[in-house]
Amino acid sequence: MPIQVALFTVGDRFVSGTSKDEAGDNLNASCLKMGWEIVARQALGDDEQALAGHLIQTADSGSVDIIFTVDGIGIQPKDRVPEAMYQVCEKWMPGLAELIRNKAYEKTPLVSLTRGVAGVRGKTLLINMPGSPTAVKDAMEVLRPVLRLAVEQAKGTPV
Repeated sequence: MPIQVALFTVGDRFVSGTSKDEAGDNLNASCLKMGWEIVARQALGDDEQALAGHLIQTADSGSVDIIFTVDGIGIQPKDRVPEAMYQVCEKWMPGLAELIRNKAYEKTPLVSLTRGVAGVRGKTLLINMPGSPTAVKDAMEVLRPVLRLAVEQAKGTPV
């Protein structure tokens, strides 16, 4: 069975349509290339509480294996995705965020300014992805070898 994915790009500029979601497009393409099914794709605003509520509702629905957020992990005042994640996740997976940052550091030390995290709620993985189209491609390259096992472990499937 293919991995079921929800993909949420975070930022008022995406909701309003003033910015094109190129990073989300790249993530969507990477997931489809791996044979995964995108069951939800949506732009969400910068409001931390609304985002946390949406992530909880999606994770608790039991219909997705992985929730990816795109963007909103920097240090600008509007970047509140990690704070929303702190309200949502029950377990933390720091190794996934470390992999993403380590891979990106090869191209730019500016990745050290990102605050993305990864964790689990119930049986769903939640992973913050960068807002750069290139960084998303690189992140998926480094995460690809571990995500299926992570999904299986979150579901409690014996490995």
